[in-house]
Amino acid sequence: MSEKHLFFSGLVSLGFFALGHLGGFIQAVYAARHDPNMANLTKAMREHKTSMLGLHPSVLDFREYFSLNFSILLFLASAIGFAIIAISPDQSAVIRTLCPLYVVAMFLLHVTSFYFSVVQGIILCPIVAILFGLAWWLA
Repeated sequence: MSEKHLFFSGLVSLGFFALGHLGGFIQAVYAARHDPNMANLTKAMREHKTSMLGLHPSVLDFREYFSLNFSILLFLASAIGFAIIAISPDQSAVIRTLCPLYVVAMFLLHVTSFYFSVVQGIILCPIVAILFGLAWWLA
């Protein structure tokens, strides 16, 4: 398998990671509003507010904001990789430059996934890191 195929596989995997994260976010938002077992927790998260610059976001607002934006950033990271390689005359140079960044990012996400016990990140981050690492090694 060539470095380009591995790089594209890593970008596609990153896109699927974003899609799965977005799906989980949608399920969590729905559960926070409709699951009676979560009513007390959701109420407590809505009631705890922080004042910042005249705004009063709740803990639930912060949680949903960061969760949604993590999905957006994963999609963006994948899209940027596709865009840069599409316009670059030297695709191997792009792969040599971007892959270490993706590997480090996936390693850090893997570590935080273990810390917070998030199975999706524990499983997918090393797979994506290996794809980018192999592409980098072959480039």
